[in-house]
Amino acid sequence: MRLPGNTIGPASTRVIDVGGGQGFLLATVLRAYPLLQGVLFDRPEVVAGANKVLVAAGVADRCHLVGGDFFAGIPTTGDAYILRQVIHDWDDDHAQGILQRCREAMGKSSRLLIIERLVTPDYRESLPALHADVEMLVNVGGIQRTEAEYDDLLASAGFRPARTVPLGDVAQFSVLEAEPV
Repeated sequence: MRLPGNTIGPASTRVIDVGGGQGFLLATVLRAYPLLQGVLFDRPEVVAGANKVLVAAGVADRCHLVGGDFFAGIPTTGDAYILRQVIHDWDDDHAQGILQRCREAMGKSSRLLIIERLVTPDYRESLPALHADVEMLVNVGGIQRTEAEYDDLLASAGFRPARTVPLGDVAQFSVLEAEPV
């Protein structure tokens, strides 16, 4: 997976996948950017099973596994922080807490990349996101958000929204890029 524009590129050396599960996304990113180093951060019992995925992708030697709790703190020294389908799991208060921990971990030139489905003004276009919205609400109390709602959430956690790039995939994901204020 190549991420939009220059969010990850020559200036980036270390990406931290926050709540990255067993590392499928991070493995894909590391394969696309051979000079990049990665940190897979998730609960200890989750990252314990990630080595198999990273070895199969040929990137285990460039990825460090860190177990922890993103409500307590997030690894530092990343040039880019990725949250893929993490924020939609949580209500606004919890989501803001995760984003604040990210902000605390980031340097001035770091970038935050949130990969989520966005609810658009045309609800017919947003059917995949709205279907996921019902699932999030019923299963974990989360919520799908509009771009404006993400912008407000980011601002409340110490970020300036930089840009939003639709990935053009069938599931209608977008990357929201933000920078620390």
